Amino acid sequence: MKHHSPFNRSACGGLAILICSVLFLLGCTSKADTETPPPAKIEKPKPPMAVPMWLGNPTRTFFGTGPMPKTLKVYWDFKTSSTRGRLHPDPWGGSGWPGQPAIVGDRVYFGSADSYVYCVNKNDGSEIWKFKTTDSAKSSPCVVGDRLVIGNLDHTVYCLNANDGSFVWKYQTGFETDSSSSIIGDRVYLGGEDHFYYCFDLKDGKIIFKTQLGGSVEGGTTVVDDRIYVDTEAGDLLCLDRNDGSIIWKSHLGSTDSNSTPAVVNGFVYTAAEDGIIRSYQADTGELVWTYKAEGGLNQKTKEKNGFWASPIVSNGRLYIGCNSGYLYCLSADKGELIWRHLVRAAIWGTSPVVDDRVVFGDKSGYIYELNADNGDLVCELKIGDNVDATPAVLDGRVYVGAFNGKFYCLGEDEAANKQDPSPTK
Repeated sequence: MKHHSPFNRSACGGLAILICSVLFLLGCTSKADTETPPPAKIEKPKPPMAVPMWLGNPTRTFFGTGPMPKTLKVYWDFKTSSTRGRLHPDPWGGSGWPGQPAIVGDRVYFGSADSYVYCVNKNDGSEIWKFKTTDSAKSSPCVVGDRLVIGNLDHTVYCLNANDGSFVWKYQTGFETDSSSSIIGDRVYLGGEDHFYYCFDLKDGKIIFKTQLGGSVEGGTTVVDDRIYVDTEAGDLLCLDRNDGSIIWKSHLGSTDSNSTPAVVNGFVYTAAEDGIIRSYQADTGELVWTYKAEGGLNQKTKEKNGFWASPIVSNGRLYIGCNSGYLYCLSADKGELIWRHLVRAAIWGTSPVVDDRVVFGDKSGYIYELNADNGDLVCELKIGDNVDATPAVLDGRVYVGAFNGKFYCLGEDEAANKQDPSPTK
């Protein structure tokens, strides 16, 4: 019988172990090389920290940030002067329709019916600078970088240095400019009451294009991609090409005028008019999708009755808008069906941002309201003046709004009112 030596058995065993180890390592290396690394974590974009123009951006889709207060108190107020104008012999002051303040950094910018454009400190309302025009500044300022652009009742579009309020350029239009402007890159977009739509060079105010609309523009305009959506007082909704101002389509609202800034969301355009009808259109073609007629409420003996001066807000599949009848409406955005309505004390002309499931707006009795966006229940209210038809701006839970009584306000949480007395011991 043939015997193997112990040396040979040991060598064979060691060789086998070595081969297995190498194969194992090669296998691990191959697996490591071919494995797909886990995808990088994408952080959710943080909400904007400024409201530089009407409803935050040219698409008019940023409504503010919370947390929203459960009760309201005045943190500070700023009193404006007053002035008489060519078309208003009575003195005007404070903020008027349709203005919304701009908030950038630690500054708040707003146009006033007293003919000044103001810049105040966001923390305490102290004046930083003011610029004198020759009539009421009712529209919303647009602030980008060191430039501020605002329209005016004196038929002028002004561009100021946002840092110190110094004059940069101005353009004389054919009539008033209540419309709120947008700045995109080096261009300024603005509708005028002289029936023209304007595009200016931000640098020097030179005209890039000027389009005849066939009616005056009171509300603002909405810019989405390469299209501009604008209403006129001739009762038309128009879609323009942002590059050259050419008209892509025009839809007639009827024998009525519209003061709304259109809302453009998910391929639909929403607007409202003085005939008390809210309308939805296809954004690509201008084809009518649905209508909703406002009825009842206050002011049924006045000429305005159920007319709309406010602009629609579309959020989470719902449309919110205040009416001259005193109702704040909530409709389904897809079908225009009534979800709820809430009656307040007077006509609602300002627009109603939706922040943290709260609808924020003022009325002509001088109250600011917060409603539950889901069911329309009142959360809180505060009287701040005699007439609030401007649009509030909301940032970090603070509400900035002017009243037509010569004051501009910063509102916030009334912490003292939220403290409940301890339950009595039994």
